[in-house]
Amino acid sequence: MSNLKDRVVIITGAGRKGAIGAAIALRLAQDGANVVVADLCAPPTDLPNAGNGAWEELSALAQEIESLGVKSLPLRVDVSNGSSVEAMIAQTKEKFGRLDILINNAGVAVGPAPVIQMSEEAWRRTLEINATGTFLCCKYALPLMMESGKGGRIVNMSSIAAVRPRIFMAAYAASKAAITALTGSLAQEVAQFGITVNAILPGDIDTAMKQWGLQLESFVMGKTVDQVTKDLVARIPAGRLGTPLDVAQLVAFLVSDEASFITGQAYNLTGGREFA
Repeated sequence: MSNLKDRVVIITGAGRKGAIGAAIALRLAQDGANVVVADLCAPPTDLPNAGNGAWEELSALAQEIESLGVKSLPLRVDVSNGSSVEAMIAQTKEKFGRLDILINNAGVAVGPAPVIQMSEEAWRRTLEINATGTFLCCKYALPLMMESGKGGRIVNMSSIAAVRPRIFMAAYAASKAAITALTGSLAQEVAQFGITVNAILPGDIDTAMKQWGLQLESFVMGKTVDQVTKDLVARIPAGRLGTPLDVAQLVAFLVSDEASFITGQAYNLTGGREFA
């Protein structure tokens, strides 16, 4: 177990129980970190699969984190809005006085459709939350992270869709590819400050979003969800879907002291389905 005692972490997109953000929050809290958990926590929109977290789930997560003997702060944030992100950073500084680790996990796949049928708003909102949101969180978190003079860690959640795009998911794939490129550029800019920046490209992780994707694919392919899932697992050498904990374990390593010389990397987390 890594020692993150007294370090302060922000995790965006943590407002859904059983999802990747919540798993990361609990894993880092177990390592001793104080954790800010943030999500939009807004009512559903007219756009399919906008993916907003719920305040009730975010608050419950913060309580579960504190039961582990560390501190937590649940916050509402719109990562696509610079003022909202600035407020999140200010509230983090007010409560904890520092920031050591940023996990840019907030992400959506809004209104998937063939490109010729995709609404402009679905494209725009997907890019705003996934790509611009990651940029804004990095931009406004870095000054506080630099204040301590002790370095820091940023982990950006991309997706295997960045290198293995699927039909109807052009906006999502484009946004995740942008995150991977941002990671490499930013890593070079902040390495001199002892700050590492890495990306994770999860593959087929068993979350509510993945189950929604399997249902969509079953409709398109004219197969049952069980058959689509079976066909998918057959293509994964590890023989199973990934779990949110699988992602959280990799995050825990990348934010640890042991990973201080690793930066600018993009890690496929696919159970062996991709090798480069």
